[in-house]
Amino acid sequence: MKSAETPEPRDRSGFDVPSPASFARTTLPGRVVFGNGTLNQLAPELDGERRHRAMLIVSARQRELADRGRSALGHVMALEWNEVRQHVPRDLAERATAAATTADIDAIVALGGGSTVGLGKAVAVHTGLPLVAVPTTYSGSEMTPIYGLTSGNHKKTARDPAALPKIVVYDPQLMTALPPSIVGPSGMNALAHCVEALWATNHDPITDALALDGAARLQRFLPKAYTTTDLAPRGEVLIAACLAGTALGTVGSSVHHALCHLFGGMYDTPHAETHAIVLPYVIRYLEPAIPDTVARLAEAMKCDPAELAENIWALARSVGTPPGLRAIGLTKNQTDAVAEEAVAKHLVSPRPLELRSLRAMLREAWSGEPPRTTRE
Repeated sequence: MKSAETPEPRDRSGFDVPSPASFARTTLPGRVVFGNGTLNQLAPELDGERRHRAMLIVSARQRELADRGRSALGHVMALEWNEVRQHVPRDLAERATAAATTADIDAIVALGGGSTVGLGKAVAVHTGLPLVAVPTTYSGSEMTPIYGLTSGNHKKTARDPAALPKIVVYDPQLMTALPPSIVGPSGMNALAHCVEALWATNHDPITDALALDGAARLQRFLPKAYTTTDLAPRGEVLIAACLAGTALGTVGSSVHHALCHLFGGMYDTPHAETHAIVLPYVIRYLEPAIPDTVARLAEAMKCDPAELAENIWALARSVGTPPGLRAIGLTKNQTDAVAEEAVAKHLVSPRPLELRSLRAMLREAWSGEPPRTTRE
């Protein structure tokens, strides 16, 4: 407590300035290499770490990307793994881990989107080997120590330092080949990381700055990245994804990600599209509990705080986000089941989860209409 003799600091306008809140943070380690053509630096980067037997994880569906990965790794590639599935089934991670152990590899290189990086993380955790991530979407997963495994209809996420890549190689040239159908939802997934990092329990001024910068970049550049293959806007969105992943990876996730993981685990919904659809409705649901966060985010995204949820909904639709959860195959009953599971699990949330209002919110997300309902 401040003594009576110690006045509160004042800014030049004479208004009281509150002292910054105390916080503690652990800065995530790792090397980031960003630039056009940096894919070709893979072998030198591994040589610098004295790693000479790399396992390349790349989806069999991305043949041209696999060819480029093999070429970039050259003499340090010892094993290629091509089976990749979203939400990383536990049995798949176990088989990939066994293959890595048998081949006596000393590094893992994950070249691809969030599912590929997620598999790489699982293998890294199970083997203790360093992970090199080369993302080709805007998931931001490469900057976090968070990974998930799915067994049956349940997806379990965890934090482990071993899941954090040792090196992340960002090559904007890889993004120019992305179709708009991936650019849009993937970019909105990055925005979800920015937004949730601002209300996560452990957020701090440093991660707030990263998240707000990422959100501002996405508001400005994602529509152009969606409508063109120009290198500049797609590179800017890649930086935003890096900022988003760094922020969320530092402070951890909250109710939005937890809900989306329930959808993914229970009904195998597409990861990025689920995040993109649900985000504006979660924001509207939480607004009464986080007015300061809403105000700062709205300022970064250049809109009125009262219209933040609608603004993000409109941005999502403008970049190809499906019109509601029904568009990705879910039923109303399934959204109700997710609401019930969320309440039963007591998900961490800035606003307590009440079944009736949560069910109503997810039904709005199912319909895909603008999130206009205010919940007091």
